[in-house]
Amino acid sequence: MIMWTIAAIMSVVLGLGIGSSNAFWPAPIVHQTPELTEEQEWDAYHAEATAEYADEFTALFNGYETKWAKNGRLMMRTGNSGPYKFVKRAI
Repeated sequence: MIMWTIAAIMSVVLGLGIGSSNAFWPAPIVHQTPELTEEQEWDAYHAEATAEYADEFTALFNGYETKWAKNGRLMMRTGNSGPYKFVKRAI
């Protein structure tokens, strides 16, 4: 009987009592995200990736120099020095 009394007092003190307001530990806040379709998820993924890697892509893109050869093929080189190399054709 004494053990039950001590347990009941401890549960009330700790805020674990039945029917207590649980003032010591409020309920956690659950953040719910709206349900998205698969297409909306992919659109959000691509938008985030584009924003995240825009600077890296621009630097990479600006790091190449191109010109057209006399035979009409595209040539490319890294930076502004070194020889131009023909770009491989996509089949």
